[in-house]
Amino acid sequence: MLLEQCHLSPSDLTLLKKGNYHTINDIVLTPVQDIAKRCRTSAAEIKRITDKIFDAVPLPDLPTLSTPGLAQDETFTTGDDTLDEALNGGIRTGMIWEVVGESSAGKTQLALQLSLSVQLPRDQGGLEGCVCFLTTSSKLPTARLMQIAQAHARLSPEHCSLSNVHTIAIPTVDILHTIVTTVFPSFVEQQASKPGARPVKLLVIDALAELFHSADKTSTSTLVQRSKNLVSLSSALHQLAHKHRIAVVILNEVIERFSRSNYNSQSDLLLYEEQSRWFNTAQYFGDGAKEAALGLVWANQVNTRIMLSRTLRRRYLQPDDFSKRQRLSTSTPLSEKMTSTLEESQPTLIRRMCVLFSNICEPVALDYIVSEKGITVLDSSDDPAPAPPPRWQTEDKAFDGNMQRQTESSDSGPVRPTADIEGDADDQLWDQLDPLDGLDWDALEQTLSQAVGH
Repeated sequence: MLLEQCHLSPSDLTLLKKGNYHTINDIVLTPVQDIAKRCRTSAAEIKRITDKIFDAVPLPDLPTLSTPGLAQDETFTTGDDTLDEALNGGIRTGMIWEVVGESSAGKTQLALQLSLSVQLPRDQGGLEGCVCFLTTSSKLPTARLMQIAQAHARLSPEHCSLSNVHTIAIPTVDILHTIVTTVFPSFVEQQASKPGARPVKLLVIDALAELFHSADKTSTSTLVQRSKNLVSLSSALHQLAHKHRIAVVILNEVIERFSRSNYNSQSDLLLYEEQSRWFNTAQYFGDGAKEAALGLVWANQVNTRIMLSRTLRRRYLQPDDFSKRQRLSTSTPLSEKMTSTLEESQPTLIRRMCVLFSNICEPVALDYIVSEKGITVLDSSDDPAPAPPPRWQTEDKAFDGNMQRQTESSDSGPVRPTADIEGDADDQLWDQLDPLDGLDWDALEQTLSQAVGH
């Protein structure tokens, strides 16, 4: 907009043109003192002229959240009511979510569960959408995806299908950047315009940190290049999430965190090492041994960070510990049902989920398990179930009970945690425990020798 359109007097226009000012943008973007210096007049005189200009320019009509037609963020369920409540309704679109954790913590399990729950009808907490699952080093575990869909009570095959899960491999950072900036936006628009096709509502990247693994020595130049790649990638992801109302879920790794021995809490309060433990680790919840990978640059690009971790705690879970029980199929072979009964007598590994920071919910810590139906958050008010008697003491009774269970209704079976989902070494230790551990073999041998001698 030209200055002539602001109803200024000829003398005021002449004064501003003396400083080579011809448009309103030139005036708005320049401090009053600089304008006065270039026009060789007083700052008070320039202030009088700029006030007249601002009065003549109408204010733009800014939209509000109640404006009809303004795109609104949506939420879809995680498949667990307790987790939905902790996240203020579930997974919200228009955001970048990060799920960070150590190996076998359940990151991929949660991502697979979200890939199915986003397909649910809106009246069941879903968005009736499809998902794009980008993998870096491994293929999409379709067998596990089908297992969750069949075992979870809310994820019926009628609404959740593998045909709504689109996947592609991203072995390098350059390929990922090309897909995010070129291929994926075209696919989103294609799905939106195709009759009968489901819109894309979820993008999963599993896992981002693996793309930055390198055998080269870390240097300043490599860190700078990594920062540039992360900023460029996050900018493209934020644009996609905001423009198409998509939820972006990034899986990330953890690294060991080492503390300095000469730490001084009084003088080092503003150091990165001191401050990072509140947004890179679960120090707020008493666990600061590991921190999220990719550093501060990536942490600044994330809207919500969820950290998953394995604990050393185990519980004997009863059917009442779950909001929805896993039902054993009547067509399950006898050997599998007997194995299920034996596994139910084993303690279940408890994992911990911590929301480190978020712009939609408060920090919170939850206990959960990984079962056949995916992620199940445990009620914090539940007391640990009493430990059953050792298996070697009730071997005969256990077999009789297994045979009787085959003739009973399948509704009586509790959720069976899947022992081989994560390859848990701790679970193997419990299976290898010797029931005769602690027996005095020397005394037993001496007794047997005396008996043989007599």
